[in-house]
Amino acid sequence: MAVLAHRIEAAQAAHNTQLIELLEREKQQLGQAATPHRGSLAARFNAFKQRVANAFSSKSELQVYQYEQGSDWWWYAFDPRTGDCVYADSEAELRLWIEQNYRGR
Repeated sequence: MAVLAHRIEAAQAAHNTQLIELLEREKQQLGQAATPHRGSLAARFNAFKQRVANAFSSKSELQVYQYEQGSDWWWYAFDPRTGDCVYADSEAELRLWIEQNYRGR
């Protein structure tokens, strides 16, 4: 989360709205994963409906983005079919993740 917070700050400083949106989405996903699903049945059902709607409304192809902040470069990849994503500090790290998690699907 600390690295994510740093990247959000860097994106805000650079006024990179696309990156901010992606990082905020990742932050929300991480927060949801860490929070137990409690609450009313209606609230859980609404959350489920939102996840299903997001899955159908997004592209099904792997999405890969490369970002630059000064001399720092990083990559973000997102698989909308599974919801899996990765932040990579190098192209080699990104390629390894793709080979292990995306190829052959």
